[in-house]
Amino acid sequence: MKNFVKYLVSMQAKNHIIIGLFVLISNVLIAQQAVLCGLQTDTFRIESSENIPAITSNADGTVTLVFPDAYVSAIFANYTVYDFYQSFPNSSEALEKYYNVTYDTRSLIEDIVTNVPTTILEYSGANISGISLPFNSNVNPDLILALDDNTFELTKYRVTSDADGCYGNCSLIDVPDDFVFRVKFNYNAVTQLLLMETENLTPCSNTFSIGLSGGNPNEYNQTDYNLQLWESTSVTATETEFSQPCHEIEAAVFAILNIACSPNDYGIGNISVTIDSENQSFRFNRPNMVFGEHVVEFSRANLSVVDETLQVMKPFEIEGNPYLQISNLNNQSVSVDIYNTSGQHITQVKNFEENSLNISDLSVGLYFIRISNLNNQQKIFKFLKN
Repeated sequence: MKNFVKYLVSMQAKNHIIIGLFVLISNVLIAQQAVLCGLQTDTFRIESSENIPAITSNADGTVTLVFPDAYVSAIFANYTVYDFYQSFPNSSEALEKYYNVTYDTRSLIEDIVTNVPTTILEYSGANISGISLPFNSNVNPDLILALDDNTFELTKYRVTSDADGCYGNCSLIDVPDDFVFRVKFNYNAVTQLLLMETENLTPCSNTFSIGLSGGNPNEYNQTDYNLQLWESTSVTATETEFSQPCHEIEAAVFAILNIACSPNDYGIGNISVTIDSENQSFRFNRPNMVFGEHVVEFSRANLSVVDETLQVMKPFEIEGNPYLQISNLNNQSVSVDIYNTSGQHITQVKNFEENSLNISDLSVGLYFIRISNLNNQQKIFKFLKN
């Protein structure tokens, strides 16, 4: 709870103003608004005016920051920075010391907190609770196995507040039958980020591509499976009417992913993930500013239940035979992927045949084997290499 309160107190300065006026503006008709804001913005405090950087606008929409200390400039030069501006211009002396920076990856924040003294640049943002390192963790291998290289479709959603009285146990709302919102996942073992991106334009004509890391271990809402926005790659944002059904639904998704525009859709803490392997679906949920939560459910695209042929298959090994075996294959065309317990992809055979996948080089231990058929249906098996 302490971190929760601290998180609320440390909200970005501009969000404080808007949220404070929420009651006043909620009845004002705003014709159109973009629901997706993919770039990340955080706040820093610069105590001395001597440390304020010179700002140069570039033709590609980015900015270059030159600080009095060259090593600080070098840190920012390693990342993509889109804007740097005073949070409260023409305000009190204390508030005029705050500056907002718009950037693409939280690695920038981690780099600054690690290498720049707070006397020069002090992190005061809301995207990361406190300044305890590390800010993130590894993506849980179970999540990698369930989501990597798969496409899912949004099927249910719900936005609640303390007035609903069903926190963590609210029934979800089905999206309309003609609402098609698909995302695909790919895990990058080099960056250790789980890439999540839209397959096509969403019903509100938005697209996004983001990188998710494991959750922040400093957050108060810790579960077995946590994620957080770490990197914003690209977005296409389209203004829509508030009355359009897609606006409310997509706002719920973007609030969870921390890429929503409106502070009224502001999420707090980590993204909690629940995997339903039997129904090939998952849920993302995240606390919100009105003491409720945003919840969305995605199901495997164009799938119902796992093909019965996959249910009876089983990978195994034969002593003295270096090749992986699969029982009850029955001439089925399948692809086989092997992962270690850290979620790292070891090898793949797209058209598996008997005695085609040599596993003699694998170390003794536990692995995960994913078998997929031509319909993109799949099943994951635990495999103990002897």
